[in-house]
Amino acid sequence: MRLKTRLFMSFLLIVILPILLAFVLYFLIASGRVNGNEETSPLYFTNTIDTLINDTDPEVQELKHWSKAFPDRFLKTDILKEINSSLSSANSFLVVKQGTRVVFDGAPDGMHPRYSRLPVYGKLSESDVMVVKLENQSAMLREVDFGDYKDRYHGQAFVITPTGTVIPGAGKILITYVLWMALILLITAFVIVTLLYNSIIRKVRRMQEATENIRNGNLDFTLKVKGKDEISELAGSIERMKNHLRADAMQKLETEDAQRKFLSNITHDLKTPLTSVIGYSEGLIDGIAPTPDKQMKYLTIIHNKASEMNDLLNELSVFTKIDTDSIPYNFSRVNARGFFDEFAEENEVEFDSQDAIFLYQCDLPDGCEIMIDTSQIKRVLHNLVSNAVKYRRDGIRLKVMLRVSDAGEFIQAEIADNGRGISQDDLPHIFERLFRADKARNTQIKGSGIGLSIVKKIISDHGGQVWATSIEGTGSKFYFLLKKCSDKEEPDEQDSDN
Repeated sequence: MRLKTRLFMSFLLIVILPILLAFVLYFLIASGRVNGNEETSPLYFTNTIDTLINDTDPEVQELKHWSKAFPDRFLKTDILKEINSSLSSANSFLVVKQGTRVVFDGAPDGMHPRYSRLPVYGKLSESDVMVVKLENQSAMLREVDFGDYKDRYHGQAFVITPTGTVIPGAGKILITYVLWMALILLITAFVIVTLLYNSIIRKVRRMQEATENIRNGNLDFTLKVKGKDEISELAGSIERMKNHLRADAMQKLETEDAQRKFLSNITHDLKTPLTSVIGYSEGLIDGIAPTPDKQMKYLTIIHNKASEMNDLLNELSVFTKIDTDSIPYNFSRVNARGFFDEFAEENEVEFDSQDAIFLYQCDLPDGCEIMIDTSQIKRVLHNLVSNAVKYRRDGIRLKVMLRVSDAGEFIQAEIADNGRGISQDDLPHIFERLFRADKARNTQIKGSGIGLSIVKKIISDHGGQVWATSIEGTGSKFYFLLKKCSDKEEPDEQDSDN
């Protein structure tokens, strides 16, 4: 459930639940079931006539009995005080007149009636109720006449109930109602808080713990929050962020480890030719090579070893540029067939001197052109051919085939060899930086482990793709695509620092 919907439903629950429970409570109180008395009169919160009559009816009935049997009691103050005390429990009081003389006035202070406005003898029947004016409010009046008009005992007894004061029964009902309403609000609040805690607060606390773990560098946990609301989506985002940070951390550790190995490899690969250079140069200085032929041999070895070191340093320079994403490019529009023909011609002569075979096939039309940096693409071709030479199989004459073909909007170059091949476990990783399929360092196979990552970077920056297939013990095939020039592209040179 969406958070917006959940909050809307909580709002409805806050509004509707108290109202619904209040109606139920009203029905229970009105029917008398709250106090276990089903005979209680209906609930009123104002002093209605029926309520006033009912609350004072026992005293009125007793006064009626006196009027018939004991009229003299209306003149006895002590007895009248007892009746007045009983009426006070119903918020009422008694006034007795005999003629124009007030025999008894049980009104509290501030509630005395205006005697001149009280009804005259015989005006009201026993069932009549009259509204009279007190000093500061109105009141309901019931009259009980006693004695005959000619009798010296004749007079009037008035039971007066102020209407401005809530009667005790209604007051109790009101207090009960308020208490129950408070309980209803507490129940509603508890339900809402429970729902919010289970649906929001608990999830927020889990996310808070997760962010604290991330802040402290602890990424070995799983944030599980069920649901389809915004809070759950946020938790899912935190979990994905954690996984991304964990993958980055693992990648960083792997990169740092690979860089350490790379530096170790470079140090090893530089140390071997450097030792040879130092050794042969000291031999020349010490006169160990007395003849010109031997001196030339020493110098040739020194030159070759220095060239090896130069190649390693060049790779280290390119690696640095890859790491900072700043390989310089000088793009120009060139004839694809002419470019590959020239490269093949250079390699055929070199392969003949190494007792190896270099084959070349180009199926491109003469007018096919590509926008490339010729020096960088030659580096790609050189790295792929050099790999074939490095990983040749012992006892088998090396054969390398360069095949260039049309691939629609691209040209495809394929370099195949009959070398050692690459294991299926290593094949997905060969274009990663600092990866070497030969785990053990040896002096027969030179290299830093960044040649193929350089190939991938250069081809990618040219808008192409590179991939490989291989069968271990049979050979490998490397492919890359370069986009053809469209007729709209200008043949001018383009400079780019990636």
